[in-house]
Amino acid sequence: MVQLKNKLPCILAAITLVLTAAEAASASVRGVAPEKYELYKASSDGTWTCLDGSKIISHNAINDDYCDCVDGSDEPGTSACPNGLFYCANVGHIPSTIKSYAVNDGVCDEACCDGSDENGGLITCPNRCKAVGEAYRRDQSSLQQSTLAGLAAKEKLIEEAENQVTLWEEQQIKLEDEIILKKSNMLRLQRELKVLEAARTTKKKTKCQSNVLEIDTLKHDITILLKELESLKSILGDMKRDHNHNFHDMAVKSAIAGYDDFMNRYEGIKESINDDVANINVQEPEEQEEEEEEEPTIEEETIDSKEEGKHSFAMTIVEKLESILPDVLKKSLLDKLVPIVKNDNKKAIPHSGISNEADVENARKLYEAADSEVDQLTAELQKIKDDLAIDYGTQREWLKLKDVCVEKDEGEYTYSLCFLGDAYQKSNKDSTRTFLGKFSNFDDGNYKTHTHSQGTRCWNGPERSVKATIECGVNNEIIEVSEPEKCEYHFRMLSPAVCQRIQESTEKTTNNKPIHEEL
Repeated sequence: MVQLKNKLPCILAAITLVLTAAEAASASVRGVAPEKYELYKASSDGTWTCLDGSKIISHNAINDDYCDCVDGSDEPGTSACPNGLFYCANVGHIPSTIKSYAVNDGVCDEACCDGSDENGGLITCPNRCKAVGEAYRRDQSSLQQSTLAGLAAKEKLIEEAENQVTLWEEQQIKLEDEIILKKSNMLRLQRELKVLEAARTTKKKTKCQSNVLEIDTLKHDITILLKELESLKSILGDMKRDHNHNFHDMAVKSAIAGYDDFMNRYEGIKESINDDVANINVQEPEEQEEEEEEEPTIEEETIDSKEEGKHSFAMTIVEKLESILPDVLKKSLLDKLVPIVKNDNKKAIPHSGISNEADVENARKLYEAADSEVDQLTAELQKIKDDLAIDYGTQREWLKLKDVCVEKDEGEYTYSLCFLGDAYQKSNKDSTRTFLGKFSNFDDGNYKTHTHSQGTRCWNGPERSVKATIECGVNNEIIEVSEPEKCEYHFRMLSPAVCQRIQESTEKTTNNKPIHEEL
């Protein structure tokens, strides 16, 4: 009895060891990923339920090379169930999963570098995971370095694009202001040309020139004046709001007092000016028959009357503003308008009543030059607006690559593609070029697929087209060209414009590893 009592601890230890080994064997089921071991534990009565819940079988029936469960979950480590999955641990590399029917088929599966898929004696597969893992990590390191370099290049593209957009926006504002001034000058020259053309012919009925052009010109001048006034008013308003009240600068206080006094009267004067501009009556005087010798006098009087009326109105506006503007505004604002009125007066047509061909021709050239300049400025403005309206990507990363061209020699042909531009195919035999299409749109939301369409139509076929799939790379280049369908070309390309930061390390992408299937 004493001997039995002394041996009892040893017996209990042996039983514990056997139970632990049984539990370990139960936990580590062949072909099952560690995170799924809990799903393969036996119930208290030694049974096990298929993972789809379709059947209850003995726990010992797992991996017995007989398919019991509809979903094949009872045979993860054999090929008995064709729809099951086998887990390869691949220690030293990345774990993967293959179809169960590839287990023990006599072929070393590439996805199982540890050779665990073949233990049936048909073939012995070496464990290659250490070498494969090292090669994979070298490739991933190289890829990461390339991606970082591509991201740096992309950041530069984005910065350059932002600078370009800022420049375009500044040019747009400048052109819009310049066009207003140039149009005003053009209208003045047009008016002078009309007067000269009318004065060139005598012995005919004298008809006073319409003052529509003068009124239009004057309204342009007033518009410019009011715009400058609003700008200065805003500057003084900001100064009043933001100045340091504790700093007793008498000049600033005087300017603010003048500004307050001006604002008290400004709205009334502004309304009066707007009424004056709106209520100008444009009338044509009645035609009058006069003898030839009297026409110069009539013409002269007519021009004098017109010029006097126009400048009288202009000076009326100036005088109204001068009466209410504080001294700080008079110099900067009125100096912008008074020269316009005075220069207009200096450039008035000489009151000779008769003009010669040289005068008319010179006036026409000046008008046409001014008109051409307005057209040119308008075209430049429209081009800037068009450029700003183009979709260059989420961060305008494609802006500085627009019309940047790359090409690849494929032996018989050399293919070229310009980003957001045209694509071509050139024969290396006779250098003839075939148009493959112009850029039409981005095919996806991440701007990685570019479509070029409306290329030269194939003989007895469709119009040529290109679908360019772009991957992250430091340089812009074409890697591969294929033609899966007649006259439909696929370009595989590289560009830093599509580079994105890696969200997770490759060691954490096990679940994204594709399932290997035997063909």
